[in-house]
Amino acid sequence: MSLKPLVMSLAIVSLLLLSATTSLAAGERTMYLNVCQELVTQARAYEIRASQHNNIAKSFQIQIESMAKLPKTQGTISAMDNLFSQYDQNRLLEIKFRELYRQTADEAERCMKRMD
Repeated sequence: MSLKPLVMSLAIVSLLLLSATTSLAAGERTMYLNVCQELVTQARAYEIRASQHNNIAKSFQIQIESMAKLPKTQGTISAMDNLFSQYDQNRLLEIKFRELYRQTADEAERCMKRMD
C-alpha cells in the first residue's frame, strides 16, 4: 500500500513538470512571435517614411521645374538653390529609410523562419 502513494506522487510531479515546461515553451514562442511582429511593424514604418520623402522630393522637383521657367534673378537662383538642397535632403532620407526597411524586413523574415 505504501508504494501506491509514492507512484501517485511521482506521477503528479511529472505532470506538473511537463505542464510547466509546455507552458514555458508556449510563452516563449508567443514572446518570440511578438518580437517578429514588432520587426514587421517597424519595417512597414520605414517603408512609409521612405515613400513620404519620395513624394516630398517629387514636389520639390515640380517646384524646381516651374522656377526654371522664370527669369534668372538673384531671388529665383537663391530659391532654386534652396529647393535643390531640400530635394537632395529628401532623396537621401528616402534612400536611408529604404535601406532600413530592407534590413528590418530581412530580419523579420529570418525571425519568422526561426519560428518554424
